[in-house]
Amino acid sequence: MDYVGRASEISMLEGLVRAVQTGQGRALVVRGEAGIGKSALIDQLVLSAPGLYAVRAVGVESEMELPFAGLHQLFAPLLDPLPNLPHRSAMP
Repeated sequence: MDYVGRASEISMLEGLVRAVQTGQGRALVVRGEAGIGKSALIDQLVLSAPGLYAVRAVGVESEMELPFAGLHQLFAPLLDPLPNLPHRSAMP
């Protein structure tokens, strides 16, 4: 995909990936008008980060009145590996 005029955005995303790969925590919020390429930038970010796990949530007007709908979108995919986490008593 061609990202003409998006060099600064791509550079920032690459820096975010490098920081996460060195163990630093990061979060990214992308906002803007429909059709300006937000999803394409995020897709590029995910492709440039093999071995990392990305979670996404999107705003849906029909869910605006549902409490915690965004949190559900973010955390539902993370529930499958939950049984593999160490029990709290096993942590230092």
